[in-house]
Amino acid sequence: MFPTPVADTLRAWVRRPDAPADAMLFSALLLVVSLAVSPFLLSVAMWFLVFTAFWQAARSVPAGPGNIWWRMLTYSFGNLFRKPEQAVFLILLAVPALSGLWSDDNGYWLERVRVRLPFLVLPWAFANLPAADERRHRLLLYGLVWTLVILCIGVAVNFFLHRPEIMQAMYQGRPMPVPRNHIRFSLMLATAVVAGAWLWQRRLVWRYAWERHALGLAVLFLFGFAHFLAVRSGLVALYAAIVFLGLRWAWQRRRWGTVLAAALVAGGVFWGAVQTLPSLKQKWEYTVYDWQQYRQGKGATYSDSERWISMQAGWLIWQKNPWLGVGAGDLPAETEKVLAEQFPHYHATPKLPHNQFLYLLAGTGLLGLVLSLFAFLYPVFTFRGERALFVAFQVMVFVSFLVEYTIETAMGVAWYLFFTLWLMRAGR
Repeated sequence: MFPTPVADTLRAWVRRPDAPADAMLFSALLLVVSLAVSPFLLSVAMWFLVFTAFWQAARSVPAGPGNIWWRMLTYSFGNLFRKPEQAVFLILLAVPALSGLWSDDNGYWLERVRVRLPFLVLPWAFANLPAADERRHRLLLYGLVWTLVILCIGVAVNFFLHRPEIMQAMYQGRPMPVPRNHIRFSLMLATAVVAGAWLWQRRLVWRYAWERHALGLAVLFLFGFAHFLAVRSGLVALYAAIVFLGLRWAWQRRRWGTVLAAALVAGGVFWGAVQTLPSLKQKWEYTVYDWQQYRQGKGATYSDSERWISMQAGWLIWQKNPWLGVGAGDLPAETEKVLAEQFPHYHATPKLPHNQFLYLLAGTGLLGLVLSLFAFLYPVFTFRGERALFVAFQVMVFVSFLVEYTIETAMGVAWYLFFTLWLMRAGR
Protein backbone atom coordinates (compact mmCIF):
# COMPACT_ATOMS: atom_id res chain seq x y z
CA MET A 1 0.00 0.00 0.00
CA PHE A 2 2.83 2.40 0.92
CA PRO A 3 6.33 2.47 -0.56
CA THR A 4 8.75 0.49 1.59
CA PRO A 5 10.57 3.54 3.14
CA VAL A 6 7.23 5.13 4.10
CA ALA A 7 5.93 1.88 5.56
CA ASP A 8 9.13 1.41 7.54
CA THR A 9 8.87 4.96 8.90
CA LEU A 10 5.23 4.43 9.92
CA ARG A 11 6.04 1.14 11.66
CA ALA A 12 8.91 2.77 13.51
CA TRP A 13 6.68 5.67 14.60
CA VAL A 14 3.86 3.37 15.76
CA ARG A 15 6.32 1.45 17.96
CA ARG A 16 7.50 4.62 19.70
CA PRO A 17 6.29 4.87 23.33
CA ASP A 18 5.07 8.45 22.82
CA ALA A 19 3.33 7.84 19.46
CA PRO A 20 -0.20 7.80 20.98
CA ALA A 21 0.55 11.10 22.75
CA ASP A 22 1.55 12.65 19.41
CA ALA A 23 -1.64 11.28 17.81
CA MET A 24 -3.67 12.74 20.68
CA LEU A 25 -2.17 16.20 20.18
CA PHE A 26 -2.76 16.05 16.42
CA SER A 27 -6.40 14.99 16.92
CA ALA A 28 -6.96 17.72 19.50
CA LEU A 29 -5.47 20.40 17.24
CA LEU A 30 -7.67 19.21 14.38
CA LEU A 31 -10.69 19.42 16.66
CA VAL A 32 -9.86 22.99 17.68
CA VAL A 33 -9.51 24.10 14.05
CA SER A 34 -12.65 22.25 12.92
CA LEU A 35 -14.73 23.72 15.75
CA ALA A 36 -14.70 27.01 13.93
CA VAL A 37 -14.71 25.90 10.29
CA SER A 38 -16.17 22.46 9.57
CA PRO A 39 -18.79 20.17 11.18
CA PHE A 40 -17.43 17.26 9.13
CA LEU A 41 -13.85 17.73 10.35
CA LEU A 42 -15.19 18.12 13.90
CA SER A 43 -16.66 14.62 13.70
CA VAL A 44 -13.46 13.26 12.16
CA ALA A 45 -11.36 14.82 14.92
CA MET A 46 -13.55 13.32 17.64
CA TRP A 47 -13.22 9.86 16.10
CA PHE A 48 -9.44 10.34 15.82
CA LEU A 49 -9.44 10.90 19.59
CA VAL A 50 -11.50 7.73 20.02
CA PHE A 51 -9.05 5.78 17.84
CA THR A 52 -6.13 7.11 19.88
CA ALA A 53 -7.88 6.05 23.09
CA PHE A 54 -8.42 2.52 21.65
CA TRP A 55 -4.77 2.42 20.61
CA GLN A 56 -3.62 3.34 24.11
CA ALA A 57 -6.08 0.89 25.70
CA ALA A 58 -4.76 -1.90 23.46
CA ARG A 59 -1.25 -1.11 24.71
CA SER A 60 -2.31 -1.00 28.34
CA VAL A 61 -4.95 -3.72 28.77
CA PRO A 62 -3.69 -6.44 31.12
CA ALA A 63 -3.05 -9.89 29.67
CA GLY A 64 -5.59 -12.53 30.53
CA PRO A 65 -8.07 -15.09 29.25
CA GLY A 66 -11.06 -14.25 27.11
CA ASN A 67 -11.74 -12.20 24.02
CA ILE A 68 -9.30 -9.28 23.62
CA TRP A 69 -12.05 -6.89 22.47
CA TRP A 70 -14.18 -7.64 25.50
CA ARG A 71 -11.20 -7.17 27.81
CA MET A 72 -10.40 -3.83 26.13
CA LEU A 73 -14.01 -2.70 26.51
CA THR A 74 -14.24 -3.58 30.20
CA TYR A 75 -10.77 -2.16 30.88
CA SER A 76 -11.50 1.14 29.09
CA PHE A 77 -14.86 1.70 30.78
CA GLY A 78 -13.26 0.76 34.07
CA ASN A 79 -10.81 3.62 33.47
CA LEU A 80 -13.74 5.98 32.91
CA PHE A 81 -15.60 5.05 36.09
CA ARG A 82 -12.40 5.27 38.12
CA LYS A 83 -12.42 8.99 37.18
CA PRO A 84 -15.75 10.28 38.53
CA GLU A 85 -14.95 13.87 37.48
CA GLN A 86 -15.18 12.58 33.87
CA ALA A 87 -17.83 9.87 34.31
CA VAL A 88 -20.23 12.47 35.75
CA PHE A 89 -20.71 13.90 32.23
CA LEU A 90 -22.69 10.79 31.33
CA ILE A 91 -25.55 12.40 33.27
CA LEU A 92 -25.78 15.09 30.59
CA LEU A 93 -26.56 12.38 28.03
CA ALA A 94 -28.81 10.38 30.34
CA VAL A 95 -31.07 13.33 31.27
CA PRO A 96 -32.48 14.03 27.76
CA ALA A 97 -32.29 10.35 26.84
CA LEU A 98 -34.53 9.29 29.72
CA SER A 99 -36.99 12.08 28.95
CA GLY A 100 -37.88 10.10 25.86
CA LEU A 101 -40.11 8.05 28.17
CA TRP A 102 -42.54 11.01 28.31
CA SER A 103 -41.80 12.62 24.91
CA ASP A 104 -44.18 12.13 21.99
CA ASP A 105 -41.97 13.63 19.27
CA ASN A 106 -39.43 10.82 18.86
CA GLY A 107 -37.74 12.50 15.92
CA TYR A 108 -36.70 15.61 17.84
CA TRP A 109 -35.91 13.50 20.90
CA LEU A 110 -33.47 11.39 18.86
CA GLU A 111 -31.86 14.59 17.58
CA ARG A 112 -31.33 15.77 21.18
CA VAL A 113 -29.75 12.44 22.10
CA ARG A 114 -27.51 12.52 19.03
CA VAL A 115 -26.25 16.01 19.86
CA ARG A 116 -25.49 14.88 23.44
CA LEU A 117 -23.63 11.66 22.44
CA PRO A 118 -20.22 13.34 22.91
CA PHE A 119 -20.98 13.32 26.66
CA LEU A 120 -20.38 9.57 26.43
CA VAL A 121 -17.73 9.43 23.72
CA LEU A 122 -15.32 12.18 24.81
CA PRO A 123 -15.20 11.36 28.57
CA TRP A 124 -14.51 7.73 27.66
CA ALA A 125 -11.78 8.80 25.23
CA PHE A 126 -10.13 11.19 27.69
CA ALA A 127 -10.17 8.53 30.41
CA ASN A 128 -8.11 6.30 28.13
CA LEU A 129 -5.91 8.75 26.27
CA PRO A 130 -2.18 8.47 26.98
CA ALA A 131 -0.51 10.59 29.59
CA ALA A 132 1.17 13.56 27.97
CA ASP A 133 3.71 16.07 29.17
CA GLU A 134 2.74 19.59 30.14
CA ARG A 135 4.26 20.99 26.97
CA ARG A 136 1.91 19.03 24.69
CA HIS A 137 -1.11 20.14 26.68
CA ARG A 138 -0.08 23.77 26.46
CA LEU A 139 0.72 23.54 22.75
CA LEU A 140 -2.95 22.81 22.11
CA LEU A 141 -3.88 26.15 23.69
CA TYR A 142 -1.06 27.78 21.74
CA GLY A 143 -2.57 26.38 18.55
CA LEU A 144 -5.99 27.71 19.59
CA VAL A 145 -4.63 31.25 19.86
CA TRP A 146 -2.99 31.27 16.44
CA THR A 147 -5.95 29.54 14.79
CA LEU A 148 -8.21 32.35 16.02
CA VAL A 149 -5.71 34.99 14.90
CA ILE A 150 -5.79 33.62 11.34
CA LEU A 151 -9.58 33.30 11.29
CA CYS A 152 -10.09 36.79 12.73
CA ILE A 153 -7.82 38.31 10.11
CA GLY A 154 -9.98 36.63 7.48
CA VAL A 155 -13.16 37.97 9.10
CA ALA A 156 -11.68 41.48 9.20
CA VAL A 157 -10.65 41.36 5.54
CA ASN A 158 -14.15 40.24 4.55
CA PHE A 159 -15.66 43.04 6.64
CA PHE A 160 -13.62 45.76 4.95
CA LEU A 161 -14.31 44.31 1.50
CA HIS A 162 -18.08 44.40 2.14
CA ARG A 163 -18.36 47.08 4.80
CA PRO A 164 -21.55 48.87 3.62
CA GLU A 165 -23.55 45.66 3.28
CA ILE A 166 -22.35 44.24 6.61
CA MET A 167 -23.01 47.48 8.51
CA GLN A 168 -26.51 47.62 7.04
CA ALA A 169 -27.12 44.03 8.15
CA MET A 170 -25.85 44.85 11.65
CA TYR A 171 -28.20 47.82 11.74
CA GLN A 172 -31.00 45.28 11.24
CA GLY A 173 -29.74 43.09 14.09
CA ARG A 174 -27.77 40.53 12.09
CA PRO A 175 -24.21 39.57 13.10
CA MET A 176 -20.94 40.16 11.32
CA PRO A 177 -20.21 37.16 9.05
CA VAL A 178 -17.86 34.62 10.66
CA PRO A 179 -17.15 30.94 10.05
CA ARG A 180 -20.13 28.87 11.22
CA ASN A 181 -22.05 30.29 14.23
CA HIS A 182 -21.24 33.82 15.39
CA ILE A 183 -22.06 33.13 19.06
CA ARG A 184 -19.94 29.98 19.31
CA PHE A 185 -17.17 31.73 17.37
CA SER A 186 -17.19 34.59 19.88
CA LEU A 187 -16.98 32.11 22.77
CA MET A 188 -13.99 30.43 21.13
CA LEU A 189 -12.46 33.88 20.70
CA ALA A 190 -12.96 34.63 24.40
CA THR A 191 -11.40 31.26 25.26
CA ALA A 192 -8.38 32.04 23.09
CA VAL A 193 -7.87 35.45 24.78
CA VAL A 194 -7.91 33.99 28.29
CA ALA A 195 -5.83 30.94 27.35
CA GLY A 196 -3.32 33.10 25.47
CA ALA A 197 -2.89 35.47 28.40
CA TRP A 198 -2.39 32.47 30.69
CA LEU A 199 0.29 31.02 28.37
CA TRP A 200 2.00 34.40 28.07
CA GLN A 201 2.12 34.73 31.84
CA ARG A 202 3.78 31.29 32.01
CA ARG A 203 6.29 32.21 29.29
CA LEU A 204 5.40 29.42 26.87
CA VAL A 205 7.38 29.35 23.61
CA TRP A 206 7.54 26.63 20.99
CA ARG A 207 11.06 27.21 19.73
CA TYR A 208 12.21 30.82 19.91
CA ALA A 209 12.27 33.41 22.68
CA TRP A 210 10.68 36.09 20.46
CA GLU A 211 7.49 34.01 20.31
CA ARG A 212 6.46 35.31 23.70
CA HIS A 213 6.33 38.87 22.32
CA ALA A 214 4.33 37.61 19.33
CA LEU A 215 1.96 35.78 21.68
CA GLY A 216 1.41 38.97 23.70
CA LEU A 217 0.56 40.89 20.52
CA ALA A 218 -1.76 38.08 19.42
CA VAL A 219 -3.67 38.23 22.73
CA LEU A 220 -4.04 42.01 22.44
CA PHE A 221 -5.23 41.65 18.84
CA LEU A 222 -7.82 39.01 19.80
CA PHE A 223 -8.99 41.10 22.76
CA GLY A 224 -9.52 44.08 20.48
CA PHE A 225 -11.14 41.93 17.81
CA ALA A 226 -13.67 40.60 20.33
CA HIS A 227 -14.92 44.19 20.63
CA PHE A 228 -14.79 44.73 16.88
CA LEU A 229 -16.83 41.54 16.33
CA ALA A 230 -19.41 42.95 18.78
CA VAL A 231 -21.06 39.65 19.77
CA ARG A 232 -22.46 40.30 23.22
CA SER A 233 -22.36 36.69 24.47
CA GLY A 234 -18.64 36.43 23.82
CA LEU A 235 -17.88 39.86 25.28
CA VAL A 236 -19.81 39.21 28.49
CA ALA A 237 -18.15 35.80 28.87
CA LEU A 238 -14.72 37.34 28.29
CA TYR A 239 -15.22 40.12 30.83
CA ALA A 240 -16.69 37.65 33.35
CA ALA A 241 -13.52 35.55 33.10
CA ILE A 242 -11.35 38.65 33.46
CA VAL A 243 -13.29 39.75 36.54
CA PHE A 244 -12.92 36.29 38.09
CA LEU A 245 -9.17 36.18 37.43
CA GLY A 246 -8.75 39.75 38.71
CA LEU A 247 -10.63 39.02 41.95
CA ARG A 248 -8.69 35.78 42.40
CA TRP A 249 -5.38 37.62 41.95
CA ALA A 250 -6.45 40.39 44.36
CA TRP A 251 -7.56 37.85 46.98
CA GLN A 252 -4.27 35.97 46.81
CA ARG A 253 -2.08 39.09 46.97
CA ARG A 254 -4.39 41.47 48.87
CA ARG A 255 -3.98 44.06 46.09
CA TRP A 256 -7.54 45.37 45.89
CA GLY A 257 -6.51 48.85 44.87
CA THR A 258 -4.67 47.56 41.82
CA VAL A 259 -7.70 45.56 40.74
CA LEU A 260 -10.00 48.55 41.22
CA ALA A 261 -7.70 50.70 39.08
CA ALA A 262 -7.60 47.95 36.42
CA ALA A 263 -11.41 47.75 36.48
CA LEU A 264 -11.67 51.49 35.87
CA VAL A 265 -9.22 51.23 32.99
CA ALA A 266 -11.17 48.29 31.52
CA GLY A 267 -14.40 50.26 31.80
CA GLY A 268 -12.75 53.16 30.02
CA VAL A 269 -11.45 50.86 27.29
CA PHE A 270 -14.91 49.42 26.74
CA TRP A 271 -16.52 52.87 26.63
CA GLY A 272 -13.86 54.02 24.18
CA ALA A 273 -14.46 50.96 22.02
CA VAL A 274 -18.20 51.68 21.91
CA GLN A 275 -17.45 55.23 20.79
CA THR A 276 -14.83 54.38 18.16
CA LEU A 277 -15.68 50.96 16.69
CA PRO A 278 -18.61 51.28 14.27
CA SER A 279 -19.63 47.63 14.67
CA LEU A 280 -19.72 47.77 18.48
CA LYS A 281 -21.44 51.15 18.49
CA GLN A 282 -24.08 49.83 16.09
CA LYS A 283 -24.64 46.74 18.25
CA TRP A 284 -24.99 48.86 21.39
CA GLU A 285 -27.50 51.20 19.76
CA TYR A 286 -29.46 48.26 18.36
CA THR A 287 -29.60 46.61 21.80
CA VAL A 288 -30.96 49.76 23.41
CA TYR A 289 -33.51 50.25 20.62
CA ASP A 290 -34.61 46.60 20.75
CA TRP A 291 -35.11 46.81 24.51
CA GLN A 292 -37.24 49.93 24.11
CA GLN A 293 -39.37 48.20 21.48
CA TYR A 294 -39.78 45.17 23.73
CA ARG A 295 -40.89 47.33 26.67
CA GLN A 296 -43.50 48.92 24.42
CA GLY A 297 -44.72 45.56 23.08
CA LYS A 298 -43.48 46.36 19.57
CA GLY A 299 -40.55 43.98 19.29
CA ALA A 300 -42.16 41.11 17.40
CA THR A 301 -39.56 41.16 14.62
CA TYR A 302 -36.47 41.98 16.71
CA SER A 303 -33.95 39.30 17.69
CA ASP A 304 -33.47 40.35 21.33
CA SER A 305 -37.20 40.60 21.95
CA GLU A 306 -37.64 37.11 20.57
CA ARG A 307 -35.00 35.81 22.99
CA TRP A 308 -36.62 37.46 26.01
CA ILE A 309 -40.02 36.11 25.00
CA SER A 310 -38.53 32.64 24.53
CA MET A 311 -37.30 32.73 28.13
CA GLN A 312 -40.75 33.71 29.36
CA ALA A 313 -42.21 30.84 27.35
CA GLY A 314 -39.72 28.42 28.91
CA TRP A 315 -40.66 29.61 32.38
CA LEU A 316 -44.37 29.13 31.67
CA ILE A 317 -43.79 25.63 30.30
CA TRP A 318 -41.85 24.66 33.42
CA GLN A 319 -44.55 26.00 35.74
CA LYS A 320 -47.04 23.61 34.12
CA ASN A 321 -44.63 20.64 34.30
CA PRO A 322 -42.38 21.35 37.31
CA TRP A 323 -40.87 17.95 38.12
CA LEU A 324 -40.13 16.21 34.81
CA GLY A 325 -40.80 18.89 32.19
CA VAL A 326 -42.53 18.17 28.91
CA GLY A 327 -39.75 15.90 27.64
CA ALA A 328 -36.82 16.99 25.51
CA GLY A 329 -38.57 15.79 22.37
CA ASP A 330 -41.75 17.82 22.91
CA LEU A 331 -40.14 21.15 23.80
CA PRO A 332 -40.48 22.75 20.31
CA ALA A 333 -44.18 21.86 20.08
CA GLU A 334 -44.89 23.09 23.59
CA THR A 335 -43.00 26.32 22.95
CA GLU A 336 -45.09 27.01 19.85
CA LYS A 337 -48.24 26.27 21.82
CA VAL A 338 -47.36 28.66 24.64
CA LEU A 339 -46.30 31.39 22.22
CA ALA A 340 -49.57 31.02 20.32
CA GLU A 341 -51.59 31.30 23.53
CA GLN A 342 -49.62 33.93 25.45
CA PHE A 343 -47.66 35.88 22.81
CA PRO A 344 -49.51 35.50 19.49
CA HIS A 345 -47.65 38.38 17.86
CA TYR A 346 -44.38 36.38 18.28
CA HIS A 347 -45.78 33.14 16.91
CA ALA A 348 -44.37 33.61 13.41
CA THR A 349 -40.76 33.19 14.60
CA PRO A 350 -40.81 30.86 17.64
CA LYS A 351 -37.53 30.32 19.47
CA LEU A 352 -36.69 27.73 22.10
CA PRO A 353 -35.75 29.16 25.54
CA HIS A 354 -32.49 31.07 25.07
CA ASN A 355 -31.18 30.09 28.49
CA GLN A 356 -29.63 26.69 29.18
CA PHE A 357 -31.16 26.43 32.64
CA LEU A 358 -34.67 27.33 31.45
CA TYR A 359 -34.23 24.93 28.53
CA LEU A 360 -33.46 22.13 31.00
CA LEU A 361 -36.31 23.13 33.29
CA ALA A 362 -38.86 23.20 30.48
CA GLY A 363 -37.67 20.01 28.82
CA THR A 364 -36.65 17.82 31.77
CA GLY A 365 -38.07 19.61 34.80
CA LEU A 366 -36.52 20.33 38.16
CA LEU A 367 -35.10 16.81 38.32
CA GLY A 368 -33.26 17.28 35.03
CA LEU A 369 -31.91 20.67 36.09
CA VAL A 370 -30.65 19.39 39.46
CA LEU A 371 -28.91 16.40 37.87
CA SER A 372 -27.40 18.60 35.15
CA LEU A 373 -26.15 21.17 37.67
CA PHE A 374 -24.50 18.35 39.59
CA ALA A 375 -22.73 17.25 36.39
CA PHE A 376 -21.65 20.82 35.62
CA LEU A 377 -20.41 21.64 39.12
CA TYR A 378 -18.89 18.37 40.33
CA PRO A 379 -15.69 18.75 38.25
CA VAL A 380 -15.33 22.37 39.35
CA PHE A 381 -15.41 21.58 43.07
CA THR A 382 -13.38 18.36 42.92
CA PHE A 383 -10.62 19.51 40.55
CA ARG A 384 -7.27 19.63 42.34
CA GLY A 385 -4.96 20.86 39.61
CA GLU A 386 -4.16 24.30 38.19
CA ARG A 387 -7.47 25.98 38.88
CA ALA A 388 -7.11 29.49 37.47
CA LEU A 389 -7.62 28.75 33.78
CA PHE A 390 -9.99 25.83 34.37
CA VAL A 391 -12.36 27.79 36.59
CA ALA A 392 -12.14 30.88 34.37
CA PHE A 393 -13.35 28.73 31.49
CA GLN A 394 -16.22 27.40 33.60
CA VAL A 395 -17.19 31.00 34.40
CA MET A 396 -17.42 31.69 30.67
CA VAL A 397 -19.53 28.57 30.22
CA PHE A 398 -22.03 29.53 32.91
CA VAL A 399 -22.32 33.07 31.57
CA SER A 400 -23.10 31.66 28.13
CA PHE A 401 -25.76 29.43 29.73
CA LEU A 402 -27.62 32.56 30.86
CA VAL A 403 -28.26 33.76 27.30
CA GLU A 404 -27.97 30.62 25.13
CA TYR A 405 -28.84 26.93 25.16
CA THR A 406 -25.14 26.28 24.68
CA ILE A 407 -25.00 22.48 24.91
CA GLU A 408 -27.99 21.91 22.63
CA THR A 409 -25.85 22.34 19.51
CA ALA A 410 -22.97 20.15 18.30
CA MET A 411 -20.53 23.07 18.27
CA GLY A 412 -21.59 24.19 21.75
CA VAL A 413 -21.21 20.67 23.18
CA ALA A 414 -17.77 20.29 21.62
CA TRP A 415 -16.62 23.72 22.88
CA TYR A 416 -17.77 23.10 26.44
CA LEU A 417 -16.84 19.44 26.80
CA PHE A 418 -13.53 19.35 24.95
CA PHE A 419 -11.99 22.35 26.68
CA THR A 420 -13.30 21.25 30.07
CA LEU A 421 -11.72 17.81 29.69
CA TRP A 422 -8.50 19.15 28.15
CA LEU A 423 -7.98 21.76 30.88
CA MET A 424 -8.63 19.11 33.52
CA ARG A 425 -5.78 17.02 32.06
CA ALA A 426 -3.49 19.98 31.38
CA GLY A 427 -3.88 21.39 34.88
CA ARG A 428 -2.85 18.27 36.79
